[in-house]
This record gives sequence, structure tokens and C-alpha cells, in this order.
Amino acid sequence: MPNLTRAQLLHYGIAGLSVLLATLLMLLLDPLLAMTQSPFLLFFGAVMISAWSGGLGPGLFATALSGLISTYYFLPPIYSLSLNWVSGSRLSLFLLEGALISLLSNALRVAKRRVERTLSNLRISEEQYRQAVIRTQEQANTLNAILATSVDHIYVFDQEGRYRYVSDKGAQVLGFQATDLIGKTWRDIGLPADLMEPVEAQRETVMSTGRSLKGETDFVTDQGVRSYEYILTPLGTDQSTKSVAVISRDITERKQAEAERDQLLMREQAARSEAEVQRNRLHSLLLQAPAFICTQFGPDHVFEFANPLYCQLVGNRELIGRTAREAFPELQGQGLYELLDQVFVTGQPFVGNEIAVQFDRQGNGTIEEGFFNFIYQPIFDINGAVEGVITFSFEVTDQVVARQQAETLAENLRSQQVKLMKSEARFSRLVEANIIGVFLAGPEGAIIEANDAFLEMIGHTREDLHNGSINWAEMTPPEYVQQDEQVLQELASSGSCAPFEKEYLRKDGSRVPILLGAAELESDELAWVCFVLDLTESKQIEALLRQQAEELSRANRLKDEFLATVSHELRTPLNAILGWSTMLRSKQLDQATTSRAIATIERSARAQNQLIDDLLDVSRIITGKLRLNVRPVVLVSVIEAAIDSIRPAAEAKNIRLQSILDPAAGPVSGDPDRLQQVFWNLLSNAVKFTPKGGRVQIRLERINSHVEVTVSDTGQGISAEFLPYVFERLQQADSTTTRAHGGLGLGLAIVRHLVELHGGSVHAVSLGEGQGATFMVDLPVTIFRSESTNLERVHPTVSDTAPLTNAPRLDGLKVLIVDDETDAQELLATLLRQWGAVVTTAASAREALAFMTQSSVDQRPDVLVSDIGMPGEDGYTLIREVRALAPEQGGRIPAIALTAYARTEDRIKALASGFQSHVPKPVEPTEFIAVVANLVERL
Repeated sequence: MPNLTRAQLLHYGIAGLSVLLATLLMLLLDPLLAMTQSPFLLFFGAVMISAWSGGLGPGLFATALSGLISTYYFLPPIYSLSLNWVSGSRLSLFLLEGALISLLSNALRVAKRRVERTLSNLRISEEQYRQAVIRTQEQANTLNAILATSVDHIYVFDQEGRYRYVSDKGAQVLGFQATDLIGKTWRDIGLPADLMEPVEAQRETVMSTGRSLKGETDFVTDQGVRSYEYILTPLGTDQSTKSVAVISRDITERKQAEAERDQLLMREQAARSEAEVQRNRLHSLLLQAPAFICTQFGPDHVFEFANPLYCQLVGNRELIGRTAREAFPELQGQGLYELLDQVFVTGQPFVGNEIAVQFDRQGNGTIEEGFFNFIYQPIFDINGAVEGVITFSFEVTDQVVARQQAETLAENLRSQQVKLMKSEARFSRLVEANIIGVFLAGPEGAIIEANDAFLEMIGHTREDLHNGSINWAEMTPPEYVQQDEQVLQELASSGSCAPFEKEYLRKDGSRVPILLGAAELESDELAWVCFVLDLTESKQIEALLRQQAEELSRANRLKDEFLATVSHELRTPLNAILGWSTMLRSKQLDQATTSRAIATIERSARAQNQLIDDLLDVSRIITGKLRLNVRPVVLVSVIEAAIDSIRPAAEAKNIRLQSILDPAAGPVSGDPDRLQQVFWNLLSNAVKFTPKGGRVQIRLERINSHVEVTVSDTGQGISAEFLPYVFERLQQADSTTTRAHGGLGLGLAIVRHLVELHGGSVHAVSLGEGQGATFMVDLPVTIFRSESTNLERVHPTVSDTAPLTNAPRLDGLKVLIVDDETDAQELLATLLRQWGAVVTTAASAREALAFMTQSSVDQRPDVLVSDIGMPGEDGYTLIREVRALAPEQGGRIPAIALTAYARTEDRIKALASGFQSHVPKPVEPTEFIAVVANLVERL
């Protein structure tokens, strides 16, 4: 019996044993009592015992077994299982009675078990109820203890608003005992209506909605007005017993603390704002101060601030974050480091006058000497410790030099009176350095005095100044008159004005932008000294920056348009590939449609490959890595090859191709493949933009010392606005999503660059839209003449396919393919197996290396073909580990890098890593078979 438990087997065993014992007794009693007359007498007992102990199954089992034994031993004919009508009837009655006994015994047995189970569950429930009552009593005692000791005031109201429970502290707040409030309403005990009516309304809301509410209120007590917060929450869900609990807490101290905290925060914010204003004011003063100022912190004197004058003084070298010794290595040995250390350690300021310093003023390594008055002032932190040093410095080089020269002049005056005039002139030139324009202005626009820098700035001479013909009011354009009036008011009120921008009219009528600052003379309130800085150069720089910003914006827009175009042009062939691939997988296409689908997939893949080649060419052009294989070239054969390449596309649109080629035009020096690419691009563009039934003509002729190739068409032409940009990268006359022609806008840019690399030029002519276009390529004639060649060079197009039948056989060649992409594995494996190779594939570098090291000599591959970009370990890592193996383990196996990394540097890296050949994806099947065969010297 399958799936019987041990207990069930025991019950069936008891049934069998009971029947066996009944049988033995029947056989023993048969000679004495003639048991054949009552063949089932003892078997009824066996059935009852079996059914009572084991249930229905063992009972039926005992009945069946008893019936079988009785038939054989006690029912005539004896010792036979055959039955007559009477014996069969007696047996049937026994079996029926045995089944009834089994059913009744089983029902009685099941009822007994249910009663026992019910009694057991009842005892368990009684124990659980007793434990729950004990826990409930304990929780009630705990809750009462908590409520008695809680600082909160607790009230429980019934539906009519009567107090059902009040904590002791809650009653004390109201001035009552808890027992005085039970069963009463707030009106009964005389609580203020303005206090309790809002609470009463909230209680009714909680009773009706069943949601808790929070609130705050003030209550007048013996200690004064106290603030309380409270929460009302429903208790119970039965409508007849539903009540509301109110828990309140005294928050007077917290309210007072919050008020004090808010006041402190307001004071702190005011103090912070004032400190920030003072800090900004100080920072502004430091930036505008006419002194060299810097701050250095820490024992290493790390620069944290330097104003513009200080930075300009030291040649705008990098200061912030560097130590004094790092920023000024040339000061070593001059004692300045030691002075800084002394001020930092002692906290005492240092004042230096006319200190000579040798330093790199221009930042170009040239050491110059300057003289400075400076102060090293320590900076203290809040604890009174020195944390840094601030430097205030003024350069007095001119004064020291002037004084030294004046002393020299004074000394010479006593002995050389003849040099007096010369010395005075030198001193005058020294004082009037003319670094910026300076003039002394008077009322009504008068200019009392001016230096040469200012006179040069406004285009006047000193003679004009002496004649009084210079007037600052007349030089001011009308739009700046109101601004000048405001400046005069500011000068009158404060004695100085902030620098401001304006323009002056020069003598020749032109305008000069200036930055002007002025201050009153202490000796004359009606005269001002004005400092003028010419802003012409800075304004030009601003205009240049604006122009560059516009160009950057335009470049960014072109980039976005180009990326959108690339996405469209790459997705278009992908859409055809994916669609036809899905239909091919369904295997529901006829033979003709299947051939057309395969041709479409191949054409789309090659079109996508052509787009990628154009992108790579542009990348090489931009990085300057495009190289030419230069040799003498006869252009006739190159142009004819380009014409043959584009002819299918022209015939598809019924466009007539005309070629007028002069065989004596002379050879040029260049790369035939790149020149064919130039002419193919021009012809392809002409065919693309020429409507059906149009004409495209290409002409080759020699003009003086150069060869001119002209490609003209009767197409849609080029607008005058777009014509200057036709050879620019990413430029398209129509870059919208509704354009009629595809492409990336790179072809003509590649044409121009290739032609220029050949020393030639290309330009376009068009009378306008709908008038066709003409492109002219000029190439210099080489001084050498090459032998004629009959080899035809064909530019790769979407229809160029080398026949696969020409590829060499690879019978018996063992090839290991390593690529993490299953599709690429299957493609290469299928291709190589078709040409007789024995192929093994691996999905990772680890798997490939394990196969090579663990395979036998007969299984070891003859050629390794590996992808470069793989997760974990790439192809470069794999080939290095392979080359590290012993020769007998395959360390010298020929290896091919088949990868989408197609740049020149990628090819160099692959060969340097240990590959013998680098084949970029996608690869022509014939080319790949030829590379494999050539690598193992089978060609």
C-alpha cells in the first residue's frame, strides 16, 4: 500500500493478525463444533476488532480477508474458491455486514476522537481565559498606578459629557477631589464657559467622527494664568459605551522657554546679520584698499586671502592654499620667513619701512628688487591664541629710488651745476609715470590740469589744455549728463564718488569708454582730482566674449541637431534590420520575399557601416590623425571607378550620368582611395539631391598647372544663405525632422579636408534653390608621370560585396573564438565551419585560457580569434596571458583581434599586446576568411 504511515501499517497489521487468530480458532474448533455450519462466526469479532482499532480501512481489509479465508476453508466446496448460489449469498451477507460493522465502528471512533479533541480545546481555552483575566487585572493595576503618578491630567467623558474618570492631578487643577466630579458635567461644577465650550464642541466632534483632536488653552488658577495643551481621543467602538478621553499637560514653562528662545534667536539673527554686514564691508574695504593685503594662517603661513593689488604685484601666481615658502621660494634667505614666524610665535606686530625685497614680480623667473613699507599684524582667535598673520604693505620703490636719485642729484648739484636741468627733467619724468589718466577738474566743466595719459586718451594735446579748449562737460555725451549730475551731488555730500563707467567724446568725434573715479581736493572744494582708466580694450574683450558665447550657443545647437540626426540615421537601417529579422524568424516568407529581406538587411548594415566610417573619418580629421598613402595617380581611372560605384543609385532614379574626362589631364600626387572617396561623395550628393529624370555631369580637364574636376547637377540647388557653410561640419540646409534627404552633414566636410590634404581646394557655386549646384575640385599636377594601370579602384558602397566563393578553404583548421556576445560567436562559428574549420567557442578570457591549458595536443586550436571589449578581463589581458604560456601550451598561437575599436591607436595597441592581426567590425566574410587563411600561411 503506497503512502501509508507507520501507524496505519500497524492498524492493518492488527487487522491481519485478528483474522489469522480467528482462522486458527475456527480450524481448531471445526472438528468439535462443525464450524462449516457457521463459517463467519469468529470472523465477525476479527472485523469488529480491526474496525475499532484502525477504522474503516483496516475493517474493510479484515472483512475482505475473512471472506476469502471462509470461502476457501469453510464454504462448500471446501478448499476451493468456487461458490455455489447459497455459499455466494452467505458470503455476500457477511461482506455487507462486515462493511456495516466497519462503517459504524469508524463513525464511533471518529465521534470519540472529536469529543476528546473538543474536551482538550475546552481545557486549553479555559486556561487561556484564566491567564487573560490575570493579565487584564495586572494591566489595569499598572494603568491605575501610571495614571496616579502621571504628570498629565486625565479626564474621561461619556456621551452626555459627564465625567466617568478624573485623575487626582486633573481634579486638583480644577480645585476639586476626583470623587466630587464623577457623574457630573462641567456646568454642574461651575467651570468657566469660555474655557469649556470649545472643549465641549471638540468632544462632540470626536464622538461623531471617531478621530482624535489636539488643542491648547489658557486657564486661570491660583498661581496665575497657566497654559495647557490637550488631546481628545475616542474610547471604545460600541455606541452605548462610547466615551472620550482628554489628556492635558501644563506647558506654561515650555511656552515661556519657547518665547525666550525666539527672542534669543532674533537677537542671534540680528547679531549674525550685523556681523555679516561688517564682514562684507571689511572684505570690500580689503579688496578696494590701495595697499597690498593678504592673510596667512597656521605656523606654515598658508594663504587664505590676497587682494587684487597683492596678486598683481606677485605676477598673479597661485597663492590660496599654499604656504609662504611654497608661493615665494625666491624669498629664502631674505629674513621674511623668520619675521612671519616671530610674529606668529610672539603675537607682537612687526613694522618694516623701506625693506628691500628681491622677488619674481612678473612670474617669469626674473628676479627684481622692490622696496616696501609693511606691517605684520597677528590675528587672534576667540581664545586669544595667534592663528594667523595679516600683512599690510605699500610699495615705495618709486619713492626710494626717487629719494636715492634725489640724494644723488643733491650731491651732484654741489659739484655739477651743469647737470641741473637734466636732473630736473629726469625727476619730472619719474614723477609723471602716466600709468593711468589723471586730470584736475573744476566747476562748469573746466579741466585745470591733466597728464599726458589722459590727453592721449581723449585725443587732445597739451596746447589744447593750455588754451582752455578742453571741457569735461562738453566731452560728455547727452545720455551721461544725468549721471554726471548725480556724481556731482555725491562729491558734494561725501567728498568722493565710487568709480563709474561712462564715455567721453574724443577730439575727432569718436567715443572712448572709461572708468572714472573722483575725490575733492582738501584745499579746494570746487576742484576734484579724477582718475580715468581707458576701457576700450576691456570693452573689446567683452564684445569678443559675447561673440564667443553666441558661437558656443550655435555650436551647442549644431551638436544637438547632429546627435538627433545621428540617432535618426543609425536607427533607420536598424529598423529595417530588426523588422526583416523578426519576419525571417517567423519562417512565413516565401523564397522571393526571403531573398529581398536578406538583401535589405545586408544593404542596411552596409549603410550603417558607411555612416560609422564617415564619423571615424571626421574624428581623424579633428584629431589630425588622418594619413594619406601618397603616390602618382591618374584621375581618369579613379573618377571612372567612382562613377561605376554610384551608377546603380543613378539608374534607380533615372538620372543621366555624363562624364567628360580628358585622358591627358596629367597625373596628380595623392592617395587614390581618398581621392575616389572625394569624387564618390560629390557624385553621391549630386544624385541624392537631383530629382528623377535629372542630369549629373562630371568633367576632368587640365587648367595651367592644376587639374580641375567639376561635378554639376540639375538638382534642388543651394540657397545663398547656406552656401558659405556648405563645407562646414554638421551643417545641413534642412536639419528638421521633416527633411526629404538623410545624411549626417559630414560628406562635404570630409571632401574639403581630403582635398586640402592633397594641396588642392574645393568650392561650390549655385544660382539658388531649384537651380542646381556645381562643385569644383582643383588639384596640383605632379611633376612625375606614372605608368598607366588597368586596376580599377572602387569606393566601398552599400552594394559592394566580394563573392564568398573566392575565399580559400580552411579544412581541418582548429579555431578558438572568444566573444562574450552569443550572436557574434554563432556568426563567426557558422562562417568558419562553412569553410571547413573546426570551431570551439568561449564566452570569456578565463574560459578560453582554461581550454587552451587543459586541452590535449590534438584538441589545441591552431588560430585564436578574440574580441577586445569583454567584461572582467578584456582581449588585451587574454593575449598577454596566452603569450606567457609555454610554446607547447599554445603560447605562440596565431591570434586575430576582431573588435569594434577601429582607431589607429587601437590597432597599434592590439599589435603591441601580442595579436598578429587587427580586424575592425563589421568585417566582410570573404575578408575575414582571407585574414585567417593568410595568418596560417594557407593562401
